Amino acid sequence: MKSLLPLLLIIFLSVTYSYGQSGKDVHGTVTDSTKLSLPGSAITLTSDKGDSTTTTADANGKFLFSGVKGLKITITIQSIGFQSLRRHYTIDNTNVAADLGTIILKSESKMLNQVTIVGVVPITLKEDTVEYQASAFKVRENAPVEDLIKKLPGVDVDVNGNITTQGKQVTKVRINGKDFMGGDVQSATKNLPADVVENIQMIDDYGDQANLTGVKTGEPDKIMNITIRKDKNYGYFGQATVGDGEDALPQSQGIPDQNRYIGSINAFNFNGDQQIALLGSINNTNVNTFSFGSTNSGGGVGGGGGRGNAARGAANNGSLITTQNGLTDAHSLGANFRDQWGKTLSVYGSYSFSDNTVNTNTSTFQQNNSATNPSTQNQNSIETDKNINHRFTWNMEYKPDTVNYLKITPTFSYAGTNTNESEGVSLVRSGLKGDTTAYTSLTNANSQAPSYGLTALFNHKFKHRHNLSINVTLSSAPSTSYQNPTYDYTQGTPTAPLNQLVNTYSRTNSYGTTVSYLSPIGKFSYIEFNYAFNRAITTNNKQTDTTFDPSVVAFAKDSALSNLYNYTFTTNKFGLNYRFIQKKYNYTLGVAAQPAVLDGNSPSTGVDTHVSTFNIIPTARFVYNFSRSRNFTVNYNGSSSTPSFSQLQPVTDFSNALYPVQGNPNLKPQFTNNFSIRYNNFSFATGDIFFVSLQYQAISNYVTTNTTTFPRKYGPDTAFQNTILTQYLNTSGYNTTTGQLTYAKPFDNRKFTVYLRGTVTYTNSVGYLTNIDPTTYAADMVKNVEKNLQFTPQFQFRVDITDVIDAQVLTNYAINKTQNSVQDSLTNGNSNIRTWNVGLNGKNYFGDWTFSYDYTKATNYGYAANLKVTNPNILNLYVERRFMKDHRGTIRLSAFDLFNENTGFSSTQTVSSLTETHVNRLARYYLATFTLRLQKFAGKVPTPDNGMRGFRRNGGGGGGNGPDGGGSGGPSAD
Repeated sequence: MKSLLPLLLIIFLSVTYSYGQSGKDVHGTVTDSTKLSLPGSAITLTSDKGDSTTTTADANGKFLFSGVKGLKITITIQSIGFQSLRRHYTIDNTNVAADLGTIILKSESKMLNQVTIVGVVPITLKEDTVEYQASAFKVRENAPVEDLIKKLPGVDVDVNGNITTQGKQVTKVRINGKDFMGGDVQSATKNLPADVVENIQMIDDYGDQANLTGVKTGEPDKIMNITIRKDKNYGYFGQATVGDGEDALPQSQGIPDQNRYIGSINAFNFNGDQQIALLGSINNTNVNTFSFGSTNSGGGVGGGGGRGNAARGAANNGSLITTQNGLTDAHSLGANFRDQWGKTLSVYGSYSFSDNTVNTNTSTFQQNNSATNPSTQNQNSIETDKNINHRFTWNMEYKPDTVNYLKITPTFSYAGTNTNESEGVSLVRSGLKGDTTAYTSLTNANSQAPSYGLTALFNHKFKHRHNLSINVTLSSAPSTSYQNPTYDYTQGTPTAPLNQLVNTYSRTNSYGTTVSYLSPIGKFSYIEFNYAFNRAITTNNKQTDTTFDPSVVAFAKDSALSNLYNYTFTTNKFGLNYRFIQKKYNYTLGVAAQPAVLDGNSPSTGVDTHVSTFNIIPTARFVYNFSRSRNFTVNYNGSSSTPSFSQLQPVTDFSNALYPVQGNPNLKPQFTNNFSIRYNNFSFATGDIFFVSLQYQAISNYVTTNTTTFPRKYGPDTAFQNTILTQYLNTSGYNTTTGQLTYAKPFDNRKFTVYLRGTVTYTNSVGYLTNIDPTTYAADMVKNVEKNLQFTPQFQFRVDITDVIDAQVLTNYAINKTQNSVQDSLTNGNSNIRTWNVGLNGKNYFGDWTFSYDYTKATNYGYAANLKVTNPNILNLYVERRFMKDHRGTIRLSAFDLFNENTGFSSTQTVSSLTETHVNRLARYYLATFTLRLQKFAGKVPTPDNGMRGFRRNGGGGGGNGPDGGGSGGPSAD
């Protein structure tokens, strides 16, 4: 026993010394003045014994320092939006952990001098907003905003520049809370430099009126707000690029090399509230500066045009390869202006113009479903479209005092197209012993569609939290079109007039108003009364001439294919909403009654229609904020929509010879129920991100198609022999469910990040197929239920080491499986198409040199054996060198599509057909470019005292479009 005492004494002294050396724990909690925790706050501890360490507060605002040796410590706390705090403590010399208690930070009430924040909070979650701090996601100097957005967890930028987040596409962009270039997303993301950005917000926007009242109902739009750094809000940035190159196609293709060129300029001037931007481009490399609300996908009239109800593209689901079809000569110019005129009037607006010529070659194979008369079609077309677009938007926000707000927005747009198309079509009916119809056709067409609009929003805040809001909309959209299709039948009986001259004039005038009155009924609750009236009046005059008389050089009118049809759609909506607001949660419950009337008349056919519907529309919205980094949202809304003109007009359109279309004036409006759930979670401690959402949509009175297959021999109505007629009717049973999941795990201060993403969509659609017996002429209409499943899991690994490497590897496997209840001898009503996509893209930096690579590979499975399915390898490379002072100049040598495999291949399925398409795209070419960048910024944050007019600390950020451009306004305490 005595021999053990020295050993025990040594062990005891060693443990005591070790514990004394390890020190003690120090912990506490950081909150604001309302006791709400401040996760992500940066806390630094120093002591008289040389301790110096920094940590961040967790999701509950708590922090912990282990192994503190000193007894006199200093705590410094910094948090964005709050005044920094420094406190001194003396802690006792015991082994008990020191609890500093709750430390309260005060809101930052004035502009501070430059402060270095130790530990940037990369993501902030708000009720309807996910905010990304730009400084947490490093990009190369002079990189565009798009490069920054590609690094944001939960945000996807596809190869065409389209942005999606949480399963919804971003439809509008704002800078400092105001629309930029009419909201055109890519005009900002591809041209604005990333190094002027403070943060980027992804917002669920319920509209101006909701932002003012705080009562948010209906389906929100996903918008993006870019906030400019305060030290970059005074100065200018300009960039100009010129480039020249040529195609490098194999001589065996017999296509001579073509010169490729590009020239672009963009300039931004920031002077506090005044912002001016100028964008322009000219190129033949398929670069579009403005989207004008749609993408240019090429293609022509044939292949069952006008029948694509509930169509889904299979092969491009999850695709990493561009869907920019055809070859485009693009010319564009646009300007954006924003300013504060005096203390009460804010103005901003833009003008955009484009002149694009698109040449598209398309090859289509289509299988038409039918239980007794299935058919297959082959079509080849060459099309040239010359598109002219104008867009003008002007906004005036007048705020004379703190209680009144008026916003007036006039708009104008114009879309004009000239089309020349030639095509060859062959349709084989397998149900009639290989009976075939074949023809070639030429089509000349043009259209002009101007649109005029005006919206006005007035809001008045009464005493005691009462609020009145009135929104008025006016619009007029006339359009004219000319079409001259001619057919030359090489096999079979003609199915349409051989020469048609179709002139159409249409105008839709619409007006509406929404009135909302909000009244408090308690400390935390409000009741809202609202009324909405909307009316759309459409006049359409379609004149079709089919017989050309050479003696008088004129066409004879065909009254059977001509029609004057007018219709009016009117809705009255009476609503009542209850809103309850607490710091942790808020909810809205409401109900609305909406009668709707669709009146139509056709003097030429004597058809008059009157369709009335009545819908009860409940509204429910619940938001629970677990913390500043975790929230949960549930939302339900309903809405009605009128059928389109082509679905209503009661005459036959033979502009597609094999697929005539006939409207149904007795259609009822559709009513759509939308239900969504969303959960967002961001860990301040680890940086992990978990976003998950679920959406369900069900449509009653769903407008679907009834396709009637007319056999070769048919007696009662010879007009439809050898054709597949598309008609419309209402049905029930349509619903779709979509789920999205995003998980991101960063490592080593976000140098490495692993992403797991997944999207699954299940759709139950209903259509009808009618077959005509060639001997008895009996019609048999069969209901076809189509069940479609799309599932795309994706894995992505990103490496991001500033000025060394910025690269990612990703892969996904897209499944598109369809089952139809109607079986036929061609497709059995089913398809199972899969695509495996693999991509590697990135940039390696070697001082002033950059080497960029972008490789994608798509492998397609499950297509028909007789199709020429492509599995393209696409490789783009460039080498870039920066030079001149401040890296103002850049020379780049680029090679696109080195394997020369960039051809479009896609699949679209409806309840009546499966269509697979090949289309030309811009193939292998080389390009050399020179870019010059000039920029100068003030380098300091001006204050109201230094003579800079109109300066506001928030700069209109925050994602709202209320009176100050920031937040929701109104009585909401969100």
